[in-house]
Amino acid sequence: MPRFIFLRIAWMKYYRGVTENDIPTGAGWYVTENSDGGEVYNFLPIRDKYYGYARIQMGRGLRLERLGASLNDHSIDDVTIIFFGRNPQTGGQYIIGWYTRAILYRRMQELDNERRGNQPHYLAETKSAYLVSEDDRIFEVPDDGPGQTNAWYVEQYGNVYLNEVKNYIADPTNYIIRQPRKIINGNAWQQDVEKRKKVENAAMDMVANYFAARQYKVYYRHTENLGWDLEASLNSQTLLLEVKGLSGDFIAVDVTPNEYLNSKRNRKHFRICVVSNALNDKKKLEIFYWINNVWTSNENKKLRIQEITSAKFIKIN
Repeated sequence: MPRFIFLRIAWMKYYRGVTENDIPTGAGWYVTENSDGGEVYNFLPIRDKYYGYARIQMGRGLRLERLGASLNDHSIDDVTIIFFGRNPQTGGQYIIGWYTRAILYRRMQELDNERRGNQPHYLAETKSAYLVSEDDRIFEVPDDGPGQTNAWYVEQYGNVYLNEVKNYIADPTNYIIRQPRKIINGNAWQQDVEKRKKVENAAMDMVANYFAARQYKVYYRHTENLGWDLEASLNSQTLLLEVKGLSGDFIAVDVTPNEYLNSKRNRKHFRICVVSNALNDKKKLEIFYWINNVWTSNENKKLRIQEITSAKFIKIN
């Protein structure tokens, strides 16, 4: 049975050595002072193997007995190692990549012949590695899990989170983060509630018919507070469709915090479907995809995001 451990490393794009466009950030004083670190080669294949590094505080060894090894074992096999780091742009911690079926060592090993550049030390080796592209690193690592330590023995955090991790790494391309949230909506853009409901229903039906005509199976999810309205599935692909219906022309649309969060978390699968003039003959559907870091339609129209900060004041006496 595979064992799991999380190792915190610096943030990079490719982990194939330091370059002008790929300099490690975070993960302690050494990386900060030297713009370098042992992890900079974690995803560089060396003779069909990958050699992974994470700085263990004060030169301590890993406690392999927490993964099922004996106190005398200097290594353990069949470990799934999840590398994570802090995004320098957002500040959150996210899964960066992983090794499966890895050998994990209690203490640092050293690779000869400068095959790992000027960073010969490593803690793990494997033939099976997966690096998440920088734009797709959206699976969060809770701050109260690893705390300040770089080695997190995740089993003690609970099965719910670990099971989500297992589902994610089993199929990262098609994984969808589902975290239903209760959302309190602000002022509606249409004051007439009945008319607004008609506009919403007409828009959802138009989007559903559009995808059904293209052989997708369409499911209505708008009552489940998932952060999207419809799901459209074809073969192994599932699209998350957030539908915005307008009674007039399309100038701008509002999204709830939950919708906005999921448009970032699940952007590979997310589609923003805007139906303008939903109740008359001028109705038009525009579908926006996340392409080259911009929401872009098939007519090459683009969306500009304007984040709005709000607050609630609650009476306490």
